[in-house]
Order: sequence, then C-alpha cells, then structure tokens
Amino acid sequence: MPKLTNGELISDRICYFEDLYEFVPQSSAKLDKASGGPYYGEFNRFLLRLKNKIEDKRLSFLFKSPQKEDDKFENIIKQFIGYLDKSNISIVDLSGIPFEVLSITVSLISRIVFDFSFHYSKIRHNDHLLNDVPIMIVCEEAHIYVPNNTSAQYRSSKKSIERIAKEGRKYGLSLMVVSQRPSEVSETIFAQCNNFIALRLTNYNDQNYIRRLLPDTSNGVANILPNLSSGEFIMVGDAVIIPSVAKEEMPNPAPKSQSVDFHNEWQKSWVGELGFEHIIERWTGK
Repeated sequence: MPKLTNGELISDRICYFEDLYEFVPQSSAKLDKASGGPYYGEFNRFLLRLKNKIEDKRLSFLFKSPQKEDDKFENIIKQFIGYLDKSNISIVDLSGIPFEVLSITVSLISRIVFDFSFHYSKIRHNDHLLNDVPIMIVCEEAHIYVPNNTSAQYRSSKKSIERIAKEGRKYGLSLMVVSQRPSEVSETIFAQCNNFIALRLTNYNDQNYIRRLLPDTSNGVANILPNLSSGEFIMVGDAVIIPSVAKEEMPNPAPKSQSVDFHNEWQKSWVGELGFEHIIERWTGK
C-alpha cells in the first residue's frame, strides 16, 4: 500500500480526492520498502501543463482576473450588447487569444449573448410582445473557430455558433459569417443562411462552393467570381429577387490591411531601434 511521510498506509484510494498528501519515496529496501501507488507518475504531465497555463500571461484574463465593480455579470452582458456605453457596435478582439482557449472563449461569449436574447424574449412573450432588442453577431474569419471538420478543439465554439444559426432567429439574434475560405466553414451554419454575399474568390474549391449555393438557373453567374474588382460582389438570397452583381462604396478611411511593400523595404538599410521592450510588454500582457 502507498505510504505517507507520517508512516500512515493508504488503503482507500477515495481519500486521494479529499486532501493533499505527501508520500515517501519509492524504495525496494526491506526496512523502508514502499510503493508509489497506482497513480504514481500518472498526473505529472497534466500538472506541468496546468502550471504552464496558469503562469501564461496571455491567459491571465482567465486565471487572475481582478474582481472589480465593472466585472459584475450584469455589466459584462451590457458591454457585449452595447448598453454599457450606448454603442451600436461592440467589437470583441480575439486576435491575441491563444488558440488553445480560442474555441472556449468564442463559445462563452456567444452563449452569453444567446442566453440573454432567449430569456429577454421569453419575458416579452409573457406580455404578448416581441423582442425589441435585435442583436447580430458577426463572426469575422469564421473558418478559424467554426471550421468544416469534427476536431475536438473546435467542438465548443461550433456547437454554440451552430445553435445560434439554427435557433437564434426566433429570439431576435441573427448571425453574419465572414470568411475568405467559405469551403472551410461549417456546412451546418451555411445551411441556415438566408442571404449570401460573395466577393472576389480565386480558389477553385471556394468558387464551386458558392456555385452550389446558387439556384440551378443562375449558377452561371458564379463564373465571374475570380474577375470581380474591389468592392464588387454577387448577392443571392431572400434580400434580392434574382442573383445580382453589385458594387459597394469603399470604406473611408481604408482599413490598414494592405500588403507590406517587401520589394522596397528589403532594399532599405536596417531599421533603427524597434522598441523590443514595448513589443514584448504588449505580447506578454505585462
């Protein structure tokens, strides 16, 4: 039987989950013979990984979040739906979230918004009224957290977003899915979409995917997908009578999404001080 440092022998394994114990080292000598027990060494990797996660500065918002007045659950909901500062758009930037917890983070946020819409709608229905706070969740780069595969790491985010796509409409919650790779996004989500807007696509698989979404009599319009210019798009769905090609106004100011001028930058001399300490501070969240 496993032996504790105080000389006690462990006969019931259930006690392992009730307190923290320290065991004597394993030994085969006759006087101090002791075994490590059936769980010896089984959790070493788990404990090491858990310790690394807890000490990761990028995950401090999960493990070491300060409890302030603004952290009340009511204020968190208000922040997501714009009632904290009366804004029509709330942007949740997940670009710096480690991929290990990205799916869980997306799942929690979408579930909070869905549950709010659900319960608010039920309260309004009891008064024979409809939800008067419609909300739209926009999933940018959706192929990152709701991909068209069954990997366990995306299970939580896919389940939450797919539920919104299937049930959110009747609770005043709509969904916009944005991706440069539509063929890699969950088909369950696309199957619930009423309208599709397709900008220029050069990948053959993505073109075929959009072509399958169009009516049989109009799928030829997808042939122009690789030739669309900036701002031009194909629209199909309930919002238009027939599949149409249109053009939107370019944003002003334009987003900082243009490619770096590699050819010219590489011909220049070395850039001076980059301020690595500021980069690392932002990187690690210190």
